[in-house]
Amino acid sequence: MSDTLSQYFINVYPNLCISDTRFLATKQGLLLVCRTITLLSLPIQLLSAYCILKKTPENMKLVKSSLINLNIMCIVSSITFSFIACPYFCFPFLAGSTIGVFTDWCVPMSVQYCLILAFNYGMIISIIMLFENRSSLITRNKFKIKKISNRLLWIMVNFFGCMGLMAPIFLNLPHQTEAKMAILKILPCPNIEFFTEPILVLAEGSWNTYMIVVCTLTYIVLTLQVLFFTSCCVYYLFISKTSQVSLQTRRIQVRGFYGIFFQTFIPIVLILAPLMILMNRRRDGYDQLENNIMMFTLCSQSGATCLSILLVHTPYRNFIKSIIWKQRESGTPITHVTSDLSLRT
Repeated sequence: MSDTLSQYFINVYPNLCISDTRFLATKQGLLLVCRTITLLSLPIQLLSAYCILKKTPENMKLVKSSLINLNIMCIVSSITFSFIACPYFCFPFLAGSTIGVFTDWCVPMSVQYCLILAFNYGMIISIIMLFENRSSLITRNKFKIKKISNRLLWIMVNFFGCMGLMAPIFLNLPHQTEAKMAILKILPCPNIEFFTEPILVLAEGSWNTYMIVVCTLTYIVLTLQVLFFTSCCVYYLFISKTSQVSLQTRRIQVRGFYGIFFQTFIPIVLILAPLMILMNRRRDGYDQLENNIMMFTLCSQSGATCLSILLVHTPYRNFIKSIIWKQRESGTPITHVTSDLSLRT
């Protein structure tokens, strides 16, 4: 902490501010809830991985790679956001810190935020890949991606395009003491972690506007791709029908499209809803408890994604049902009934 911030924390903060005693607004509350969510979600994620690898039927083999890719992203991102670099955001200001192993190892905060952005974009692109895969499986689709090399190029353009647009932010970080003092002029009483944790202010002034515009633009572009691949599926499966495709094949394709749609609906809502709320929050609307609750929602997204995979797809759902019924049958007590006739003899 710089001398200016130290003087503010020692001389001004105690006389002006009342400490927020709500446990969930602290970094300890954030860590506890996020790690609890991750530990509760991990068995679901591992079960989902097992079902994808071992219980995927032949008619779903072509989407197996997309499903396992999304599952791996869910596991890695949930562990990262809970144990390795748990974000402690100070929205509506573009500032925050991370709590976890990397902070204990003194990994630079800017590197940790790059990692968080990478996993965030990676998760969204993994969801888009499900729709692209389903769209490209339709043989009559003129817009399908036929070659693996073209698909890899499309993925790389999406990922590195998003990260490239965010790179100028990390190359032009503001002077941290001045940026934090500017925040204190607007928000004189932040949580105590603002002073005790290595808070990083990502942007201010014109760079603040740039970051908001870039984040909005990248999410719009990624969302438009989901809508495009969804439109292709809807058109070729429901509107442009042809006799070249058998009724059974069409039924399988429609069922697969419904599965992908409902599987991703809840995770997409869990990603976009908190982000839209945070991006539209006014500067005087700071509440660390609300920020942490948004983080709880984002942490639950990975588990919800894997749970939706298990519940939406029939083969995985039937496998879970078979496990439950076996446990019920094995736990049912056996009652021996002796007839009255045998007792009399």
